[in-house]
Amino acid sequence: MKILLVGPRSSGKMILANYFEEKEEPLRKVASIVYHKRTIIVPDSYLESPWMHKHVIALQQSADCGIFLQPVTASRRSYPPNFAKAFRIPIYGVITYHEAYTEEGLRKAKGQLFSCGIEPIDGLLDLAKPNLCSIKKIILEGGRDDGNI
Repeated sequence: MKILLVGPRSSGKMILANYFEEKEEPLRKVASIVYHKRTIIVPDSYLESPWMHKHVIALQQSADCGIFLQPVTASRRSYPPNFAKAFRIPIYGVITYHEAYTEEGLRKAKGQLFSCGIEPIDGLLDLAKPNLCSIKKIILEGGRDDGNI
């Protein structure tokens, strides 16, 4: 299974990629799309440039599903409205944070994923001590579970 990882800066793409790739050495971060055995990592610059959105959408041809990451600390819109609806593969929404978050930050992050076309939100992930078993379960079983937020 190949997973498309999309998210703004500091959203945790590399943490998830390292987990899914099961590498002993961390993957290198680069400024272009990176195809690995189990993941495709989309650089945050592709979300920041509207003319690159079509390239992100085209990547679904090489993926079985996608994870859209949204950090609670994002101060501006990460995804265009209804962006997730342009994909024919399952897209899962995960909100990320470092150690703690505010209810206001969580509300805004949920709002951003909802406006992008993802509902319900599939997970809440602490990047400081990531427990990725629940995300792996959602992906591998091909559906959402009762742990949605």
